[in-house]
Amino acid sequence: MAPGETLSSIAGRYGTSVSALASTNRLANPNFIVAGQRLRVPSSVAVSSVHVVRRGENLSSIAARYGTSTAALARANKIRDPNFIVAGTKLRVPAGGSFVTATTAAPASVPVTDVGAEIHEQAVAHGVDPALAKAVAWQESGWQQGAVSSVGAVGVMQVMPDTARYVNASLGGHGLAVRSTEGNIHLGVMYLRQMLDTMPSERKALAAYYSGPGAVGSSLNAGQRAYASNVQALKGRFR
Repeated sequence: MAPGETLSSIAGRYGTSVSALASTNRLANPNFIVAGQRLRVPSSVAVSSVHVVRRGENLSSIAARYGTSTAALARANKIRDPNFIVAGTKLRVPAGGSFVTATTAAPASVPVTDVGAEIHEQAVAHGVDPALAKAVAWQESGWQQGAVSSVGAVGVMQVMPDTARYVNASLGGHGLAVRSTEGNIHLGVMYLRQMLDTMPSERKALAAYYSGPGAVGSSLNAGQRAYASNVQALKGRFR
């Protein structure tokens, strides 16, 4: 493996997620890996279970439920279009299996300390619990501005371009750039603030951030529940 890798780049290389790598390896601080450290990563060969797709589910929600990633599920099941799955399909859910050796703890292009400080600043400015904002950002991207999802969500806070336009036009963003680290965080925190203001509970606000407020019903679906639970569990890490 080349110098300069981080937990996020390793996760991307193997089609898994930062949270899955951290959980599998019991990493107290996922922002720090040591040269020569052996990490267990999800394998495309090992399968922990089989999931039968139900009506209304998508690959992203299924991945969140099992602590894996959309890329890992797509690869394990040879899915060409991750945005299209059919109810009744049986999906192989990948499990941990192989090892990779980390060569360095070099930071990402934007140091995580700077990202964390920016999230904290924007959260305080908009009256959002900084631990909650940091947890959302970690769940979304592992604090990586270079992250782009299969559906086009961008950056640290995984902001969709349409959401960025809405925040800029309706919530006072005034031209914040979704592709800059500072602008992306500002947009995401403002949108999170709006979800907290308009939804009846924190869990539903998180579900709305994850899947859009229009997709949140009287009870959360499996993917929304998994996302909200993951974020709320991560909050303690950032206290």
